[in-house]
Amino acid sequence: MSSECVFCKIAKGEIPCAKLYEDREIIAFLDIMPATKRGGHTLVIPKKHYEHVTEMPDELLCKTMSVAKRVACALMKEADGVNILLNNGKAAGQYVKHAHIHVVPRYKDDKIGLAHWESVKYHPGEMEEVQARIKKLLEEGNC
Repeated sequence: MSSECVFCKIAKGEIPCAKLYEDREIIAFLDIMPATKRGGHTLVIPKKHYEHVTEMPDELLCKTMSVAKRVACALMKEADGVNILLNNGKAAGQYVKHAHIHVVPRYKDDKIGLAHWESVKYHPGEMEEVQARIKKLLEEGNC
C-alpha cells in the first residue's frame, strides 16, 4: 500500500468512508463527489495498491469486477441504468492513482455526460491497419 494514496488510507481504515461492501481484498464505498445528485455513485477498489487495473492480477480484477456487478445490480433496483467505468491513466480521467471501478447509477434525463462521445469513421484501410498494430502488441506479450 502506498502511504500517500487516499484509497490505500481508506482501505486501511485511516480515512472514514461510507462503506457498502468489504472483504479481505476488496472494498466498495460511496464516492464523496458523486456524478449524480441522487447519490449512489460507488467506487470499488482492491485493498492492495495498483496504480492501473492493467497491473492487477487477473483473479483480483475479476473479483473486483464481480463486486462492481453486485453493486450495479443493487443500484438497478432503483435506477434506470448504470455505468461501470474504468479510467486508466490521467488522459482517461483517472485522478486517483489507485485502480478503481466507478459504478454510477443513471436516471432518465440526469444529464450526466459519461456515455456520450463524438464517434468517428475509419478511412478505407485504416481499420485493418489499427487491427494489425494492436494484434502485434497483444502478441508481444505482457498483456
